[in-house]
Amino acid sequence: MAKYIKSNTDFNGLPKPNRVKSKNKLPLWKFIPKDIDFSYQKVISFSQYQTYEQCNYKWYKQSVEKVIPFIPNMNLVFGTAIHHVFQHYLKTGYEISFTAADKEDIFGLLQTKLTEEYQTQYKKYGKHFSNPEEMAEFYDDGVAILEWFKKKRKIYFSSKGSQLVGIEMPLQKEISKNVIYQGYIDLVMYDEDLDKVKIYDIKTSTKGWNNYDKKNEYKIAQVLLYKQFFSELYCYPIDKIDVEFLILKRKAEPNEFTDYPKRIQEFKPANGKIKLKQSQERFNSFVKNCFDNNGKPIVKEHTKNISKLCEWCPINNTNLCIK
Repeated sequence: MAKYIKSNTDFNGLPKPNRVKSKNKLPLWKFIPKDIDFSYQKVISFSQYQTYEQCNYKWYKQSVEKVIPFIPNMNLVFGTAIHHVFQHYLKTGYEISFTAADKEDIFGLLQTKLTEEYQTQYKKYGKHFSNPEEMAEFYDDGVAILEWFKKKRKIYFSSKGSQLVGIEMPLQKEISKNVIYQGYIDLVMYDEDLDKVKIYDIKTSTKGWNNYDKKNEYKIAQVLLYKQFFSELYCYPIDKIDVEFLILKRKAEPNEFTDYPKRIQEFKPANGKIKLKQSQERFNSFVKNCFDNNGKPIVKEHTKNISKLCEWCPINNTNLCIK
């Protein structure tokens, strides 16, 4: 176990406001997010940054001018629901036992969460955006993922030598004056044998990530920023943090060697000092290019990035975006 060092600064020499010592066995500080005054403070999320990297112009229209309508879909509903069930199963497993977790009606919980999330998005949007057939297909896909995971759980999460550090662990950091990054880590585990923390980000995908996805710098930047911010905010040595994506696949190709095709894809991106520095610099560049010294969005003409992603953009070939 790493030696815990009492100090008024974290491992990066930063002050430790809003933190209390955690009851967890780890030498970890508990981070308590501050209240945000939205009258003058601007909150940014990773999804905003990802949108900016995809298309500067879309980010400005969506996050500043707010003229791009929000259109929900079943991928969003499914992602929220399966995250909740996946996390509930692991929380039960580590806080009670995996015998108890296996007895949980996670399929019933999935159905409930799909319905609840659909109703939430329906009320926001004001009209239906799916149908019973599509919802049934997403439910069946979720059941297939959960069934496979229950059978293979020990490959990913052992009950021996592992601790559940937290679920939806908060991150909140002032990037520049009045510009605050806020996010939540899906899952954080501690490996007692390796004396390391592992940060997991859970993604849902139709068929998994291909090489294009794995080389997508602004996609993998999420866990790199999580690693940096977690180290700073929870005062844990950055060289003792690993990161990993768990991609839950809705569709899996049949395999003649098994009745249960693999439904979870693991991806561990390079996360050494160079990669961390590059992701931090790109993120800081986003903030510098988009916000002034008081945290207000800079009014200017942002670049349109013409790509295959335009096909799915709600303002593509409208009066808001004529290319």
